[in-house]
Order: sequence, then structure tokens, then C-alpha cells
Amino acid sequence: MIDAPIRGGTVRVLVDLRLSPADSSAIEGLQDEALRRLAGTGARLARRYSTAPLLALEIDATALARLEAMRDIVTRVRADRITQPYEDRSPRR
Repeated sequence: MIDAPIRGGTVRVLVDLRLSPADSSAIEGLQDEALRRLAGTGARLARRYSTAPLLALEIDATALARLEAMRDIVTRVRADRITQPYEDRSPRR
């Protein structure tokens, strides 16, 4: 799960959802269930992924605790480290 505790703010995370390999069509339903269970917390949806069992969320400590309790549908919560696109910095001739 998340390495550092959330102290009075929010953190962006990627939530890996538990999906049977035999049922890859259930991604949207699983995402909906996770979001439904997060209702009433400080969780905010940043992005859904249509072909991967993932959610990108902004969460607070309450939402993190709720995600940690969802062991039946959540396999991992990890920090989403957003990086800037690579810029070509080679010298121009």
C-alpha cells in the first residue's frame, strides 16, 4: 500500500483492482464498485482505464483506510508518480 501516511491532505494513487483473467469484461463494474464503496470519503476520480483494472484517484486518509479494507477487490494501492514527457535535449545542428 502507500509508503508514507497521508497527513491532512491528499495524494494521487493508482488502485489495482482484483480481476479474474477469465472475466476481463468486468473492468467497468469493478471500478464502479470501488467508487461506490469510497462514497463519503475524500476520494476523487482522476481517471478510469477501459482496458486495465485500474483507477487513478486523489485520496485522503479516510479513503486510504477504506481502500485498505477492500481486500476482496483491491490488490494494491500505490503512489502515482506523475512525470513530465521526455524532451529531446540533444544539441541541434
